[in-house]
Amino acid sequence: MENASKALIIAGSILIALMIIGAVLLMFNSLSNYQNIQDKDTKEAQIVKFNNQYETYNRDNVRGSDLYSLLNRVADYNRRKSEVGVNNEDEGVDSQFQPMTIIVSFKDNNNLKKLTYNNKESQLFKKILGGSKYTFEINKQTSNTFRDSINAEISELEEDKPTSKFKGKSGIQNLASGISNLDIKSSSDEKAILKARDLYNNNVNLTVTGGKATENNIMRKKDDIFEDVEFYYEYIQFKRAYFDCKSEEVVYNRNTGRITSMTFEFNGKFE
Repeated sequence: MENASKALIIAGSILIALMIIGAVLLMFNSLSNYQNIQDKDTKEAQIVKFNNQYETYNRDNVRGSDLYSLLNRVADYNRRKSEVGVNNEDEGVDSQFQPMTIIVSFKDNNNLKKLTYNNKESQLFKKILGGSKYTFEINKQTSNTFRDSINAEISELEEDKPTSKFKGKSGIQNLASGISNLDIKSSSDEKAILKARDLYNNNVNLTVTGGKATENNIMRKKDDIFEDVEFYYEYIQFKRAYFDCKSEEVVYNRNTGRITSMTFEFNGKFE
């Protein structure tokens, strides 16, 4: 009897131990599942937060000035957070996220002409895009080369120095905004000529004097003033232009769920 009692006690102890071990394992499994759910929820929240930064551009009528901001954001992300980042202190070196691609398309030459004064051949964007190209793409780039290319052409026109051609940024902006008034012709009346002269004198570091022929010659030819204004006019028009995001061409990475590519197309409209 004594041996039987001891055997029962031992069996009971083993059973209790097994129950405790089972309870502990169940607790660990529950905690592990909870942690997995938490990690999944956190990851999904991070994906949503990331994509929301760019989904706001997934619509029609995105202004060119807003695309400027988007291109800056994407270039910065590619440098700091994606696998193409070159700085060892940047997160992208370890995270290995795919860099983003932004495509901006003017479609064809007729659309590009809409950015110009009097529907002429493009000077600014033809030069930046090169040849017969009508699309710009920022792909695996860590700087906004589109903006940099434009600034390289525009910055000199915006300089505010005694030796500058125009009276600073406001000077060239005023001329571009009033380009139709500046464009005097042989048939222009005296009132139109005076209006053009005032616009010119208030914004250019040169002075127009003399009669009709002299003013016409200076404002259209001297120092390529009119050509420079046309050049800047395109830049202003781009910022005012509207682009449609091609929703069907928004690409998501299958592994991370993050947006990796967006395409915008000029729809021919302006603000």
